[in-house]
Amino acid sequence: MSWGEAHGIAMIAAAHAHEDLKVRRDDYVDVFAALRAAGVEVMAQKLGPLLGLYVAADDHGPACLLNTGLAETDLRHTLAHELGHHVLGHGTTLDHDADRRWGRWGEDWPEHEKAAEAFASWFLMPLPAVRAACARIGVQRPSDPAEVYQIARWLGTPYATTVRHLVRVKSIGGAVERRWAGIAPAGLKSLLAHGCGFSSRAHVHTLGPGAHEGHARVGTGDLLWLDFPGTWDAVPRGLTCEDPFDGAQLPWGEAGFDGGRALWVTEDLDTTSALTATAGGGETFRITVSPTPRRRGSDHFWPS
Repeated sequence: MSWGEAHGIAMIAAAHAHEDLKVRRDDYVDVFAALRAAGVEVMAQKLGPLLGLYVAADDHGPACLLNTGLAETDLRHTLAHELGHHVLGHGTTLDHDADRRWGRWGEDWPEHEKAAEAFASWFLMPLPAVRAACARIGVQRPSDPAEVYQIARWLGTPYATTVRHLVRVKSIGGAVERRWAGIAPAGLKSLLAHGCGFSSRAHVHTLGPGAHEGHARVGTGDLLWLDFPGTWDAVPRGLTCEDPFDGAQLPWGEAGFDGGRALWVTEDLDTTSALTATAGGGETFRITVSPTPRRRGSDHFWPS
């Protein structure tokens, strides 16, 4: 099976799964909720080099085991991959880091792994969701890798996986994909952070006018940057305007470099919160932020 054939199968299977599991196709896809709807138990724990495990019904499943050492976006992609095994009727399967590294595809993969990997992309990034994410950052299609990084934030997907999928939905060409796929997200985050500090595993969320009324999923240490002249209004618990990396208080209401446009997510953000900002022209900007829960143990005990 070629990768093209795998994607042809996966695109149709993912569309049917969206319908069967009542998943919205024009927004961030909650793959954890989809697994619950599919009747698949999920457990998360440290697994060393193992990314995940799908246990088929014949082996007392269906169930999935995830590696808590992965970043949230990689957890989501791995779980969508395991859901692909389930939807496509595969047997029990181990997915090792040595076999499937983010950003690298191999023509020598087994057919069932190609199909599950392609399914993960189509399940998490259906075309309506890609278009909605582009609208959130104010573009019809990305013109540089930093825009792909921003699209990936709205989709909750790894950067390199997002680059590859944008070729499939005809948002970028193959030559562009080959140039962009190898770019390290760390450099893109530095560009988008406007000199503000952030940790290596944190994300930078650039919020322009198109993000108004959007819903961002954020983790501890993430940076929210208001990408237009304006200032954040009252900041709820779990968010701070004080840079945790140098202790400096950002100037509120001032024009220029920062102008009160940066917020950091702290470990105290434990519930969905509404944020508002006032733009330079007096318009109100609103966004909802939700913390990504810690994935440990059985999914029965994870926050929804």
